[in-house]
Amino acid sequence: MSNCSLEENVYKMRNDELIGLAKNRFLPDNVQLAIAKTGYTRSHWYLAENEGLSPAVRDFMWSDECNRGYSLKSQLLTYGQYKDPQKYEELYERYPSAWRRSPWRMMATFLGSYHNRPQHCPPEILNRIYDDKFRPVLAMRTSSGYRSYGDFSTYELERLARHPNVDLPLAIKLSTCGHSTAEQSAFAKIVELS
Repeated sequence: MSNCSLEENVYKMRNDELIGLAKNRFLPDNVQLAIAKTGYTRSHWYLAENEGLSPAVRDFMWSDECNRGYSLKSQLLTYGQYKDPQKYEELYERYPSAWRRSPWRMMATFLGSYHNRPQHCPPEILNRIYDDKFRPVLAMRTSSGYRSYGDFSTYELERLARHPNVDLPLAIKLSTCGHSTAEQSAFAKIVELS
């Protein structure tokens, strides 16, 4: 079957066939684009994970023409399809409600996931995440004596402290956060950056 007929028949495929194609890293650009133009969200997610995703298809998937929400955009960033700091800033600025709706997804996108994905989040955004998301909860926990971390887990605070793009101002903030493991990582980062 030629690429042309494969591209022309994508709209006829079942969901499992679309997923199988989307996982194929040797897929030609025109077939990737045909899959991206289908309305099947799971095939979009598998394309976002595909290390052979073409830049043109990646840009189409980021566009509002393909998907206006934050899920696919965060998936593209999580799997290292973009290394551009502006994309992280755009996602952070444009979808503030995503932190309430899918905190686990946003943490994986900005701080890295459990699977050692590439972490390209710029230091400026990491500082804003600490100031906007972590610091208010830590302050509330300290003032009330309550032992819970509320909106995030201690593991996520540790992930932030271990992020390779932590800069000196953030390391200093983290060194007084009140969580021993995160503070140790922050002190190590301060020594490394000094």
